[in-house]
Amino acid sequence: MHNSNTQRFHLSCKTPVGWLRAISDGSYLIHLDWNQIGWTDPDRPDHVSRETITQLKAYFAGQRTNFTMPLRPANISPARQLWLNIMASIPYGTTISYAAFAAAAGAPNAARAAGTACATNPIPIIYPCHRVVRKNGALGHYGGGSQLAPNHKDNLARKEFLIAHEKSQLDEGQLILT
Repeated sequence: MHNSNTQRFHLSCKTPVGWLRAISDGSYLIHLDWNQIGWTDPDRPDHVSRETITQLKAYFAGQRTNFTMPLRPANISPARQLWLNIMASIPYGTTISYAAFAAAAGAPNAARAAGTACATNPIPIIYPCHRVVRKNGALGHYGGGSQLAPNHKDNLARKEFLIAHEKSQLDEGQLILT
């Protein structure tokens, strides 16, 4: 666990899905905050938050399929870290069902737990919870960087955007895989 007195650094940027803020403890990305209006306090960047924003910009520009910054999600249990590790292995440009995600985590009857892992993901996009959908292909739910309900059309539109963005990059065949 992290000491709450540990120094924090952050850098923000506007993206096609809203404002993202990379939050670092100086060594690791610990949280990716996301909202639709930005923040009023000034950025306090460090090398991790700068690199995170650089990689996110490349992702949205269609120039990056994975992320390589050091990750240590804040305040999560070893069980939640396992879910995040499985989530990170979902290939770029693909989707899997909550049930398949649960099965990949070794808990084939735990589709609800898979949904909870997605809903409580502290580092969205980088841990690609947007790639987890319902068995019938429907989007399911998504936090989407807002206080709106996870089934709100605006949040689902952001999830749909992320999925379509990745698929279109693969379809165009212009992507330089990183």
